[in-house]
Amino acid sequence: MNGWTQVAAADGMEVWRGPGEGPALVAVHGIEDSWRNWNLLAERLEGYTVYALQMPWHGGNTYTWREGGSPARWLRRALEMVPEQPHALMGHSFGANAILEHLSTLEDVRDPGIAAVVLAAPFYRPAGFTLSEPLRLRSQAAFRRVLVDGLHLSLGEKASRMDPEIRSLMESKLLKRAVPAGFPVFYREFAASGHLDLTRITVPTLVLAGTRDEGLTPMRAAGLDRAMPAATVRLRPDYGHFCHVAQADEMSRDAAGFLRDPRAARPTDDSQGEPTVTELLDGEPTSYVGMPRYEGANIRTWIGFKHFMYLVEEAILQYFRDRGVGARSLYHTYGLGLEIVDSSVQLPVALEVDEQVYATVVSGKAKPGQGAPFTVSLTVERDGQTVTALKGKVRVALVAVKDGSGTEPVPAFLEPYVVPEVGALDNSQAATLTIEEGQEAADVLAPEGSGAMLWDWRAPYYYCHFSDRLQHSAYVRTLEEVVDRYLYAQDLAIGRLLEERGWIPVVSRARVQVLSDIWMEETVHTVFKVEEILRDTMYTARMDCYVRRGDRLERAATGTIMHGYAISRGEKAGTVAVLDADVQAALLGGAR
Repeated sequence: MNGWTQVAAADGMEVWRGPGEGPALVAVHGIEDSWRNWNLLAERLEGYTVYALQMPWHGGNTYTWREGGSPARWLRRALEMVPEQPHALMGHSFGANAILEHLSTLEDVRDPGIAAVVLAAPFYRPAGFTLSEPLRLRSQAAFRRVLVDGLHLSLGEKASRMDPEIRSLMESKLLKRAVPAGFPVFYREFAASGHLDLTRITVPTLVLAGTRDEGLTPMRAAGLDRAMPAATVRLRPDYGHFCHVAQADEMSRDAAGFLRDPRAARPTDDSQGEPTVTELLDGEPTSYVGMPRYEGANIRTWIGFKHFMYLVEEAILQYFRDRGVGARSLYHTYGLGLEIVDSSVQLPVALEVDEQVYATVVSGKAKPGQGAPFTVSLTVERDGQTVTALKGKVRVALVAVKDGSGTEPVPAFLEPYVVPEVGALDNSQAATLTIEEGQEAADVLAPEGSGAMLWDWRAPYYYCHFSDRLQHSAYVRTLEEVVDRYLYAQDLAIGRLLEERGWIPVVSRARVQVLSDIWMEETVHTVFKVEEILRDTMYTARMDCYVRRGDRLERAATGTIMHGYAISRGEKAGTVAVLDADVQAALLGGAR
C-alpha cells in the first residue's frame, strides 16, 4: 500500500510503518486478518506514526504458532521488533485480547512504557459466566460469521460484483480450513479471558464495540468494565465487529479524542448507568441495522407493509436506548411506558426477505401535548446504490403505567412527553358517538348502505403493553387483517386474485394513530371502508377502532392505507394492475 514500508520481519511476523508522523502507535490485527486492514484508520489518525504488525494468526495460517507460545508472548516478540518505543497500542478482536493478556501479565505493570490503549471489539467472558456447550456452539457460530464478514471486507467492492457461486466456494474453503484449526485456539483464549487479572493494568484503556457484537455483549462489556478499573467501555449501536474498517471515520474520532487526553475519559464519580442526555429531542441522528422478519414474506420473498412498520418501531426504540432511556429502563426506573401513538409511512419500493435494512431516526420539533416527533427512513443497498424503502413520521408518548416499578422522579428532559394516558394527548381525530336506546354498535358504525364493514374482536393480552393496554403494533396488525377480511367479503380475496390474475397486493402508504387506550379483553369494534379509487390503479381506505363505554362509542384508533396491485406474470409482468369496473364496484362496497 502507498506510504507503507516494511521495517522488520522475523519468525513469520512483520512490522509495517505507515506514512504518518509523530509518536508511535502500534496496531495489532485480529484472527485471520492482516496488518493491511489498519490502513483506513491510520489515514485518519493524524499526529501518529502507525506501526501495523503482521501476527502469526494472520489470514491463511495453520495455527501451529500456538505451540510456540501464547498470543501475549508472540506480541512481546513483535513489539521488540518495532524500531521505536510505542506511545500507544491499538488492537482489534484477537489482537485486542493479546494486548490485554500482555499488559496483565507483565512483570512490572507499573510502567509498561505506553500512555494509552485502544481496543476494538475484544471478546471477553467474565469468570462467573459459565462455560457450557450452548455457549461453545454459539461462539462457534459467531466465529464463522466473523470469518465470512472478514472475507467480504477483504474483497471490498469485488464482493458485490462476484459470481455468487464463486463467492460461496471461497467462503466454504475458508470455513473448512479455519474453523477446525482456528476455533479451538480462539475459544481457549475466550474461556481464559475472565481469569486475567485486569486490575494490574494501569494504562488508560478505551474499549469500543458494537452493541450487537457476539464477542462483547452488553452483559460481558459490563463485566469487563467492572474487572478493569483502567478501562472505559463504550458500546456503539452502529459499530460492527470490523469497526476499525467499516466505521473507520467514527472510530477514528473516538480514538483520537481518547488518545489526546486518555485520563479524562474515565468517569470519576458514580454516575455511570444514569442518563447523560439533557435533551431528548437533540436533533442528532440514531442508526439501526436490522432485517425484516421472515413472517412478513407472505407472497414470494416480498415483505408486507406491516413489517416495514415493525422496523420503524425497532429504530425508534434504539433512539431511546442510545440516550440511556430504553423501554425497560423507562418502565422500571420511572414507571413509564414508551408508546408509539402515530406512525405515517410511505413505501416507494419493495423490500425482500434477507435484505439488510439501515434505519435512521432524527427528532423533530415538539408541539405541546402531542408527544415527541421523529422522522424515520429505511434504506437498503442495491447495485452499488442506496435505495430508500421507507419515509416516515412517528410520534411517541411516555405513559404512566399502573404497575410500573419505577420509583425515581422523571428527569426534566422527559417530562414534556409524559401523559397519564394516551387519551390525554391533543388529537383532532378523537371522537365519540352516541348509541341510542335499542341500538347496537353495528347500527351506528356500519348502517345498511354505508359500504362499511364491521369486525368485532377481543383485545388479547399478546397485543398489549405493560399488562393492560393495546399497543401500536396491535393496530398495525388490525389494519392488515381488516383489509384482508374486507377483500374476502367482497369476493376479492388475495389468494383468488393471485391465482386468477397474478395480481400481487402493493401498499404504498399507511398510517396508524392511537387516540386513546383500549384495555386488555375489551371488545374492539373495527370499521373499514374504501373511500376512493385513484387513477383506476389504487384505492384509499380508512379503519377506525371503537370501544364501547356505557352509551358511547369512543374512537380509540384510526388508520388509513393506500393499496393497489402489481402484475406478476404474463406480458404485463412488473406493471401496475388496472382496476376494472367490477373490481372498483366491489371495492366500494357494491356487487361484483
